[in-house]
Amino acid sequence: MLWSHFRRLALLSFFAFVFVSICAIFTKRFENPWAADRHVEVAKPGPLPPVIKAGQIHYQEEKDPSPSKTAQGENGSPPAKSEGTSTQRTLVTAPPRETRRKSKAWSPPTTPLDMDEMLDWNRPGHVDGHYPPYEDYVDYNYDPNRWEGFPEEHGFYQKSGVDLLRAYEARKFHAANHAQGRYANGEVDESHNSSYAPYLPYPDFNGEEWRRQYHGDYVPCRGPRNLNLNESIHDVVHAYRSVPLGFPEPVTGSYEALDLDEDICIDRISRYGPYGLDEGRSVRERASWAEPGKVDWETVSWGELQNECLNRNQERYDPNYRRSPNMSPGVALRQSALRYDQFQAGYDGDDKTKEKRQEPVQETGLTYRPRTALLIRTWEGYNYRENDFQAIRAMIMELSLHSGGEFQVFMFINVKDRGANILHDRAEYSRILRKSIPKEFRSISILWNEEICEKWYPEVGDWQVYWQQFMPLQWFSRTHPEFEFIWNWEVDARYTTNHYHFLQKIGDFSRDQPRKYLWERNSRFYFPGVHGPSFTKYRDDTNALIAESKAASKITTVWGAQPAVIQQMPLGPKPPTTESDDNFTWGVGEEADFITLLPMWEPQMTGWPFRDKLWNFIPGHRPHFSAEDGADDAFTHPDFAAMPRRVYINTITRLSKRLLDAMHEENRAGRSMQAEMWPSSVALHHGFKAVYAPHPIYFSRKWDAQYADAVFNAADADIPGRWAAGMDSVYNKDREHNFEGWSWYYRSMLPRVLFRRWMGWKAADELGEVGGPEWEEGIGGKMCLPGVLLHPVKHDDVRRPDE
Repeated sequence: MLWSHFRRLALLSFFAFVFVSICAIFTKRFENPWAADRHVEVAKPGPLPPVIKAGQIHYQEEKDPSPSKTAQGENGSPPAKSEGTSTQRTLVTAPPRETRRKSKAWSPPTTPLDMDEMLDWNRPGHVDGHYPPYEDYVDYNYDPNRWEGFPEEHGFYQKSGVDLLRAYEARKFHAANHAQGRYANGEVDESHNSSYAPYLPYPDFNGEEWRRQYHGDYVPCRGPRNLNLNESIHDVVHAYRSVPLGFPEPVTGSYEALDLDEDICIDRISRYGPYGLDEGRSVRERASWAEPGKVDWETVSWGELQNECLNRNQERYDPNYRRSPNMSPGVALRQSALRYDQFQAGYDGDDKTKEKRQEPVQETGLTYRPRTALLIRTWEGYNYRENDFQAIRAMIMELSLHSGGEFQVFMFINVKDRGANILHDRAEYSRILRKSIPKEFRSISILWNEEICEKWYPEVGDWQVYWQQFMPLQWFSRTHPEFEFIWNWEVDARYTTNHYHFLQKIGDFSRDQPRKYLWERNSRFYFPGVHGPSFTKYRDDTNALIAESKAASKITTVWGAQPAVIQQMPLGPKPPTTESDDNFTWGVGEEADFITLLPMWEPQMTGWPFRDKLWNFIPGHRPHFSAEDGADDAFTHPDFAAMPRRVYINTITRLSKRLLDAMHEENRAGRSMQAEMWPSSVALHHGFKAVYAPHPIYFSRKWDAQYADAVFNAADADIPGRWAAGMDSVYNKDREHNFEGWSWYYRSMLPRVLFRRWMGWKAADELGEVGGPEWEEGIGGKMCLPGVLLHPVKHDDVRRPDE
């Protein structure tokens, strides 16, 4: 009897256990995936970041909050709450530079590159439509198709899933991220992936160090959810503080060189979830932090939000530059802020007006923060995809609203219809604006057309945006003097993590570069696989090569302004001493007037097809285009060979107001050049500071590092310190094919495929036409990418399968 009772009790206990287990499984299966994403095995985290005692950020209560341990304040007591807020959170920040992962073990190549052996490869036969033709290089001492025979780099796709994130040591992302009250202290939730956290790589704007340098307090701005950004976790991008194990290394440029966060990665939901990705759709694969509140994006006025943000933070900026921007500036030719003689004196060191740009205000020893406009170039008739909306929102939030107004983002729209009277008819302007841009972005949009360029610069004789892309930028700068710098941005570029962090680090790098040998260094690619993982050592080695060649009278280095014609009056600063007496100090701490994302090089002796597209440097001598000859390829002049100039590829660049003023004056005199030769050459002629920033660039194939150096730098063994300046330049028409596997080059396919698969869409390459959630389940989860700038990502590349 007793045994029977015991057996019944055991059976009941067993069935109860089974029932509870089934309930637990179903509960786990159907719970909100924003509250509990797939767990990623990580190492046990170490101590929490220090408690933040003042100015802490507070978040409103989230729906379906995940269980977490009670956050502890000092002496084990719970942290304080604000009225109507939930328990505070800790922002986990990027690891300090000294704790980040080091580059893979490196030693200099010991075997010289055998080019004959390298060019002996299994070359395909004739393929219709392939350029350059394979068969043309059988007996040549170079082959622009050779890279196609290198092994494919599949690590982007097969080793980038969030489940493959390597174990990490608990450490802070970036010391400034958790300071100044951006996030309050709380304990990391170990019930899920504790390496996943809010990512805000901004300076400690209200910290002691910042206050010793700059005027004003940082004040949080209001976001699209009508909450201050320090109260809305839904407006924050999250990141994993690790990179998937086995993810490829960049081949040229580096994170270390620019001090970029290299030990983070972001998946598509984390990147664009705050900006509208998957709203109203299945939440099966969303991230773990919270389901974002829905936003009626069409009712958001980004212009109002940016102007309000500026107003809240106005004490941080020069009193003359606190104005809201003029959104319909008109065509009236604006005079320089200074008379021409003052303009010249102010920039060559003979006038105190120069001091206003960077020198501290004497009474306080503090400076104002410069303001930067970012112009997203689009055109009438552009059809905005859903991802265009998300990418533009991300730029506005990360550059403008989170920074307290340091940046202001504009849509800069080319009206191609010359018959549309947008300059003098307000009703017509409004009609074209409504036709050309979605309602959400109209408050940040400025229309322009080539008529403005013709009216401002009649002496040039050509105003086609293809050749004269910077004329409208000069017009914008003259009509918006509140901006010290302008980023010229293209709508088909995508950055995978935080725009502010990327652009600010590029600016910091450029500011730190000495002017001595700068123009020569600007022409060389940095390949860590050949030059070593230390950019500082690479720079010193490059300087030594330049000095060696200069001492042997093989090259002449640039020191100060290099006018191309006698009519030019240099407007840049004069060197404070001779080049030989300068110990790489001139220019250090000076803001760059021009920043490029690829090298600047001398085109005169290369085969680059646009090298002689010069307007009126010889008075009255310029190209003439027609329907039959749209490029005037025969146009040249013997004197062009002696005229100094520099070229860079891709017009995503940063320009200073004083460089744009100089370009304006040159155009008024009738002088101009092809767009990718114009700002760099004006900087050279007038003595402004120009810098190539070596951001990390990935390759679609596994190149031999020495071969990459030989191809892209094209150094002349007889002339050390000179790169890509001869007939073997990689920028020549056929050799340019080598760039087609880059993550950053206007004609490459890698960014297009990489972006689509990262977004969870199919794309075709050597792996086949693969991508999407089902494919990701076999490769370790959603793709997680570090910070990388992708271009081009074309209109069809951002189209969802159901769009």
